[in-house]
Amino acid sequence: MKPAIWILRQNLHQNETNEIICCLIFAIEIQYIIEMINRRSFLKAGVTSIAASLLPNMLYEDSASRGMFNKFPPLGLQTYTVRFLLNNKTLNTRLVLEQIASLGIKELETATGTLSGLYYGHKPKIFAAMVNDAGMRWVGNHVRGVYPSNKETGPDGRTNLKDNMKQITDELAEGGCSWIVCANSAVSTLDDIKRTTEAFAKTGEAARKRNMRFAYHNHQSEFNKIEGTSAYEYVLGQTNKDEVFMELDLAWAVQAGMDPVEMFKQYPHRFPLWHVKDIDPATNRPCIIGQGKVNFKQIYANSKLSGVQHTFIEQDSATSVVEVEKSVDWLRSNILKS
Repeated sequence: MKPAIWILRQNLHQNETNEIICCLIFAIEIQYIIEMINRRSFLKAGVTSIAASLLPNMLYEDSASRGMFNKFPPLGLQTYTVRFLLNNKTLNTRLVLEQIASLGIKELETATGTLSGLYYGHKPKIFAAMVNDAGMRWVGNHVRGVYPSNKETGPDGRTNLKDNMKQITDELAEGGCSWIVCANSAVSTLDDIKRTTEAFAKTGEAARKRNMRFAYHNHQSEFNKIEGTSAYEYVLGQTNKDEVFMELDLAWAVQAGMDPVEMFKQYPHRFPLWHVKDIDPATNRPCIIGQGKVNFKQIYANSKLSGVQHTFIEQDSATSVVEVEKSVDWLRSNILKS
C-alpha cells in the first residue's frame, strides 16, 4: 500500500502547488524511502546514495518544483499555430502529435472549433492518451466565454462558458487537463464586461473544485477603456486571485501598449500561463519569434514575478512547421540557454 504522503503528493501535483510545500513533501518521501530500506538491512551509506539518486528525478517530475532545475517552463505549443495540419476531416491525430513533439514541444494547449470537432474528433481521455504517447502533456484547452448581451447564444452553436460550463469542466477533467482557458468573451460594453466577469468567477470556482484552474486569454480589446475601466482591470480586480488567472498573450499585450513587466508588478503571480508570440512592427501581425518587437529577454528575466508555469508558442499566421521550428530554435538559443 502506498503511504499517505504519496497520495497527498499526487493531489498536490494536480493542483500545481508552490515549490516550498512540494519540497517538504519530497523530503518526507526521501525519509520514508530511507526508513524502508533500513528495515531491509541495507547499509547506511548505500541508503544515502540511493536517496540522492532518486531526489532529482522525483523533483523534476513535479511541475510545481521543476523550476529548481530549469529556470523556465518547458516549451509548449498552442495548437492553433498548426491548424493547417489539424483542421481537416482526414486528420491523422497521432502523426500530427508526433510531428509536434519532434520539434521539442513538451506541453500542449488545444484550440476549439476545428472541422473534426472538439479535441480533434476524439473523446478527451483518448486524446490525452495520444498526447502522452507522443511524449507530451495536455495542459489545457481554449473555450469561448459569453456572447454579447444582444445575442442569446453564439451564431455557430459552439460550446461556451455561459451555456456549457459543466460539460467543459467535466470533459477537461476527464482528459486530465489542469487548465480551462477562455480564449474570447464579450467585452465591448461595461455590461458585457460584468457578465463576462461573473462567468469567469463561476468557472474559476468550478475548476478549483475539480482540481483544475481557470485563466482568461487576452487579445487587444481587453485593454480598451470603457466607462473608466477595461476588461483586464475589471476582471482581475473583481475576481478571486486564487481562482481567476490570466493567460498573458505577450504580443497582443505589447501591441495594445502594455508593458508585461509592469503588469507582473501590479498583479504578481496572476499570469501562470503565457502565449509566447511576436509581432512584426511593419505589419503589426504575428511573426516568427525573435523577428518582431517583443522584448522577450526582459520579460523572461521577470518571469518569476508573473508566477508563470506554462508557456505556449503561438503564431496565428503560421503556414508551415518550419516557422514553428524557427521559433523553437530562437527561444532555445536566446532565452532557454540562460
